[in-house]
Amino acid sequence: MASQENNDVEEKECVPPDCTGQTQPMPAEDYTHAQVQSQTHLDLMEEDKPLIPGVTVRAATPERLVHLCVESFGKDGRLVEDNEFPSVLFLMHKWFMTSDEMAEAYVDLYQSCSDTVACMKPGCNHRPSSIDCQIQIYKAKICYAVRFWISNFPVHFDLDHRLSTVVKRFANLVQCEGNLTLKQLIDLSKVPSYDWMRNMSVRNPSMRHNRKVSLVFNHLEPMELAEHLTYLEYKAFRRINFTDFKNYAVTASLKDNPKLERSIALFNGLSQWIQCMVLSKTTPQQRADVIVKFVNVAKKLRILQNFNTLMSVVGGLTHSALARLAKTNACIPSETQKTLMEFTELLSSNNNFSNYRKVFNQCCHFKIPILGVHLKDLILLHTALPDKVEGSLVNFRKMAQLSQTLKELTKLQNHDNIPVCANMDLVNTLRLSLDLHYTEDEIYELSLAREPRNSLSSPSTPTKPVVFADWLAGVSPPVPNTINKHVHDMVEAVFKNYDHDKDGFISHEEFESIAGNFPFIDSFCVLDADKDGMISKAEMKTYFIRANCHALRKCFKHDFHEITYFKPTFCIHCTGLLWGLIKQGWKCKDCGINAHKHCKDLVVMECRSKQHAACNRRQDSVTNGTPTQELTYSSKRKMSQRQKRNRVHQGTQTEEIYFMDYQMRNSHMNGDGEYYEEQGQLYDRLLKAEEARDKLMAENARLEAKLEASNDQIVTLKSHVGMIRKNTITFILEQMDALHIQRDTEV
Repeated sequence: MASQENNDVEEKECVPPDCTGQTQPMPAEDYTHAQVQSQTHLDLMEEDKPLIPGVTVRAATPERLVHLCVESFGKDGRLVEDNEFPSVLFLMHKWFMTSDEMAEAYVDLYQSCSDTVACMKPGCNHRPSSIDCQIQIYKAKICYAVRFWISNFPVHFDLDHRLSTVVKRFANLVQCEGNLTLKQLIDLSKVPSYDWMRNMSVRNPSMRHNRKVSLVFNHLEPMELAEHLTYLEYKAFRRINFTDFKNYAVTASLKDNPKLERSIALFNGLSQWIQCMVLSKTTPQQRADVIVKFVNVAKKLRILQNFNTLMSVVGGLTHSALARLAKTNACIPSETQKTLMEFTELLSSNNNFSNYRKVFNQCCHFKIPILGVHLKDLILLHTALPDKVEGSLVNFRKMAQLSQTLKELTKLQNHDNIPVCANMDLVNTLRLSLDLHYTEDEIYELSLAREPRNSLSSPSTPTKPVVFADWLAGVSPPVPNTINKHVHDMVEAVFKNYDHDKDGFISHEEFESIAGNFPFIDSFCVLDADKDGMISKAEMKTYFIRANCHALRKCFKHDFHEITYFKPTFCIHCTGLLWGLIKQGWKCKDCGINAHKHCKDLVVMECRSKQHAACNRRQDSVTNGTPTQELTYSSKRKMSQRQKRNRVHQGTQTEEIYFMDYQMRNSHMNGDGEYYEEQGQLYDRLLKAEEARDKLMAENARLEAKLEASNDQIVTLKSHVGMIRKNTITFILEQMDALHIQRDTEV
């Protein structure tokens, strides 16, 4: 009761009575102070030690926050004492209310001005022409606040149709009062367009130029590659808006957050692409050269202050799939290893990424942050502090703390001129390269294929690198529409730069140059679906769209099954004879290679189907200038053995398999007119026989399973018959006993 009485007293003191005994509105100068005095414990809690200069509010109702924002502006429209309260409010308002709701609050305040603000000027008609009218001064402050909102956060008004509708209605209201000066303050006609934020990928018109640059990875300079990766990273980062940040901080989930998920997918895709580009090379020195190149790319990214892409590159290079390659790491120069170690330490998660935070805060001008680090800060703050206190008061201290992180992120998104000059053809090629999706298990298995495990090697399962952020896990591949668009753009770029005669086709030589950007891409003849010796746009688009469904396609996983051989057969791994009477070795059902039981897990040759392998056959009909038709039978046998040894050797290096010439796989006549069949033809006949036998064995196994099921059913039926017979006999005996009892009773 005492508290309520005090409230009444304070309210009476704040609103003095006039000569008639009725209360009158307060002048504009005294309004804020009076309201704070009367409602401090009702709708406002002040901060003892402000976190941000001028932001003395600890908690308040949304309506009270709007009032305080208006009072932050002077008569001339300038902020009072450089107050940062309006910036924090307009930046963070979406956390606790929608933008159109806040705009409606300003409209309501404008319309109720005459009820809350008193004009003490004698004979004032309160019209816009009255200079010293307190009501008009307060209305001007409201319009100054809305103008501040429009000037500092124009993206809100372009992307939010409901907000712009409310503000336009507000402008019409001001115009109807005849105050054209205030109407110009809240005019939205000069708000720039932000259509690029609505789309996942839009080409910036200012970046269109015809600067020539090679699309081939081997020809790209590290600085060029770093610039184009930075261009891709910044475009993805800039499209993430406040709502995306808030939704992830609140839910810690990427559901219904496509722009943020796209940025993370780009991060993961780059890390996996780096690993696959290294593992696509067959020798340790070649793999080391690729690693050195990517370390040089990391150096350039550090110069560009692109920390997010830098973390992706270093994360890929330090992944266990590459870190376990002892032979490869031995070929890396010590200077490169030292540089990689320095980057690893810079991006380490120790002490909450303290090294990165220190360096990042020292950087000026254009820079791209490690998004995962700052999003984790938002999650921690949201989890630690409630949105509301004292019932319905907005916890504005929490808003102020969150604003420090979000202000930094949004500020970095406003750089219109990035310090890179991108070639869109290379950008489109990189986009598709980074969209190819691989799994960690497949990449790690490829690593084991390149350098098999020994007693001192790393564990059998992949481990995450020390710089990889946990929040990146579980991101799905890009959606099909995005893939289709990137495939289309990449194909157009390839034909623009490599179809020199402009006939709409890519030759074998032209294809080989661009194929280096895509690890494990199939050979030319696979893309050449119609076998006309040229690749059309449609054929290339079809291949990449199909390949993207599962890029790696488990090409190092063989489907081995035990088999009995009817002729001498050699192991593809150790070239030793598969000996024994039955089930001498293991054969892959897909590619047909053979291996010992103890060798099958060590095979490092890609698993390519017979149909696929047949596409890769090369004509080798001339040796040392001598046509194969003129070779003797013994010469052909020797050449066949040499080709077999070459096939075994190169197969272990995961290179394309060489096959005998088509003519040598046909029947021939030797010099004496004797008919014979070449080894290749005999081998094909044996394969067909083995396939037929496999089918018969599979059919036999199916019939045996069916017979076993039938036998089980017969046993079940017999048991049922036995139970029925037993129950029937029991029932009959019980009935006979009942009849005997009845007869004895009658007697």
